[in-house]
Amino acid sequence: MSRFTAVGSDAAGLDFSSARVRNFLQLLKDRHTVSDPTVGTFEDMFVARAEQCLRTWRRSRQIAVAGPAGAFRRGLPIRPGMDQRYRDSYEAMLRMVDELYKSGITIVAGTDGWPGFGLHRELELYVRAGIPAPEVLRIATVGAARVMKHDNERGSIAPGKLADVILVDGDPSTNISDIRKVTTVVRNGVVYRSADLYRALGIKP
Repeated sequence: MSRFTAVGSDAAGLDFSSARVRNFLQLLKDRHTVSDPTVGTFEDMFVARAEQCLRTWRRSRQIAVAGPAGAFRRGLPIRPGMDQRYRDSYEAMLRMVDELYKSGITIVAGTDGWPGFGLHRELELYVRAGIPAPEVLRIATVGAARVMKHDNERGSIAPGKLADVILVDGDPSTNISDIRKVTTVVRNGVVYRSADLYRALGIKP
């Protein structure tokens, strides 16, 4: 548990201009380290409180059935007087994501959460951290494919590549939250309609 609570207690005091932080970022870059921040998971650890459900769900659709185990968990237990400290530490985590990006360190969009909903929130948080929406979309698509050395067949729309695509009712390059408005998925030549999938999961608009 201390690997989480220590961050909540101490991250707010991080000096991003210090030599220690700058040298750490340079080390990550020099070692070609790939960072998977999973800030969506930490958001609900540090910011959610007992009366709240996961922000991932609140910003998604209404769930009409019980989610997976732990889906409606609450935030970490906060000691008296530490509420704002944990919130400030979370803001420092977002600042670190921006520093990783500005330092040229490769970021991938992982979630540690339920597929789809968690990824949507993760991308929203990268934009909130300061990364431009078009770059966030690149991170989630061709950037991830490049990290896994699959970019010759996945990650972008081009002749000869696998035709797995999503259709979005909006423009996430200008409003990243439009990434939640997926209407159609084409995977391995099979067309999936989001409305049908939501109904199968018991999710209401």
